[in-house]
Amino acid sequence: MNEGLRSVLLVDDEVRNLELIAAVLEHQGFQPTLAHTPKAAMELLRTLRFDAVVTDVVFDGFSEGAAVLAAARELQPRAVVVLMTGYPQIEGAVSAIKAGAHDYIQKPVDPILLSAFLHRALKEREIERDNLSFADLIEILSAMVANTIERVDPYTAGHGSRTRKYCRYLAEELGLERARTERLELAAIAHDYGKIYLDDLGFLTKNGPLTPEEFAAVQKHPLLGARKLGHHEQLAEVRRFVAEHHEKFDGTGYPKKLKGDEIAIESRILCVVEVFDSLATKRSYKDIWPLEKVQNFFAEQRAKAFDPLALDPFLKLLERHGERWIRQPALDLQAAGLKVEG
Repeated sequence: MNEGLRSVLLVDDEVRNLELIAAVLEHQGFQPTLAHTPKAAMELLRTLRFDAVVTDVVFDGFSEGAAVLAAARELQPRAVVVLMTGYPQIEGAVSAIKAGAHDYIQKPVDPILLSAFLHRALKEREIERDNLSFADLIEILSAMVANTIERVDPYTAGHGSRTRKYCRYLAEELGLERARTERLELAAIAHDYGKIYLDDLGFLTKNGPLTPEEFAAVQKHPLLGARKLGHHEQLAEVRRFVAEHHEKFDGTGYPKKLKGDEIAIESRILCVVEVFDSLATKRSYKDIWPLEKVQNFFAEQRAKAFDPLALDPFLKLLERHGERWIRQPALDLQAAGLKVEG
């Protein structure tokens, strides 16, 4: 096997479906191996090493996926195991998860979403390693975002890296010490990570604004993201900043309606910067805001949504860099090979 690629064992008796998933996963940077029966899968698990195993729950009318799961857990306990189920009743899949599967996905499987899921799960395992440096954490979190949210919604390309850079600029203006700035940068990269865990990812590419029900669902993503960043002690404050990045200075934000100094200053910085980059990015339901409109919006929301302590120096940064920063999302999309209209 190619040592540079993540190896995935795909197990399903629907041959054409399996070949389609394999072709997409290969294009997404995986090395797939196919098995059409549980017996063949278990033999492969005895002879080859896999980073992940994706297996159907039911084969030819019989629930044999549990046997593949048991073999994977015994022979390759570090492998991520994902179950595919084509049945609305998923009690069997849930029981299998309790027996050691990482998660389940509903058939028909979207190969792009499966790819993002696998990249995410494998990176999450890396982040639990001891003695990770700041550079290691930057690399892992950047890959987690690039291989999840940005794969599902390519039009978010560069949002995390830009947010990180602007947060660093603003932290320097405020005189934050290096360790705090580093943790803020990590939160900036990962602040939207929780979106990949929402039940319905259709809102990411929806052609229009969200309904009230969809927006209520989206409001879960800060806490989901914080929770899914794991338990690494270096990420304790990072998880707090991710959880708070949609809180507003006046207490009207979410998810906990914190206000003022109840919100970490790093979270208040991230709030300002994240909103700026979102306004500078074209979406299906909005055009890029010109710099003057952005500045007027921030001025109107000063001491409301945004803490003046974080906002005022950011407005000074916009005086120097604003025109270039407004253009940057479109440039990043073009660099990613995506068309930007308007």
